[in-house]
Amino acid sequence: MNTLIRSMGLSLLVLLIGGCGSQHPTLSSDGTTAMQKSLISIAVLKAKPGKQQALKQGLLALVEPTRTEPGNLDYVLFELRDEPGTFYMREAFKDQAALDVHFATPYFKQFAATADSLLKEPLQLIFLEQVSN
Repeated sequence: MNTLIRSMGLSLLVLLIGGCGSQHPTLSSDGTTAMQKSLISIAVLKAKPGKQQALKQGLLALVEPTRTEPGNLDYVLFELRDEPGTFYMREAFKDQAALDVHFATPYFKQFAATADSLLKEPLQLIFLEQVSN
């Protein structure tokens, strides 16, 4: 498969081995409270020369539909001020299942299919552990 998906797969493997995200209480079916880890990450995407606008448009097309996904908690795109064409997507999903659903959406698959032609280097997906409120 393409570089984007391979890179994400490796990062997800690291996540599954080590775990990450912030914990928040959820009410279980028996009425007790359980801690659930949300997945928080920063995706770093660097455009090939001449592909900055195409990458930006592709990423922007992901924002609104992703925000409507039931398991999405945060999805915000940034561009590095001193390095146009370098984008950071701040992402948070309720859990691993919600992230898996995101990767399976038609709009994400469509973006992933074009990623190799847009990215200068493989996407870097950095998982974060929240340590403060």
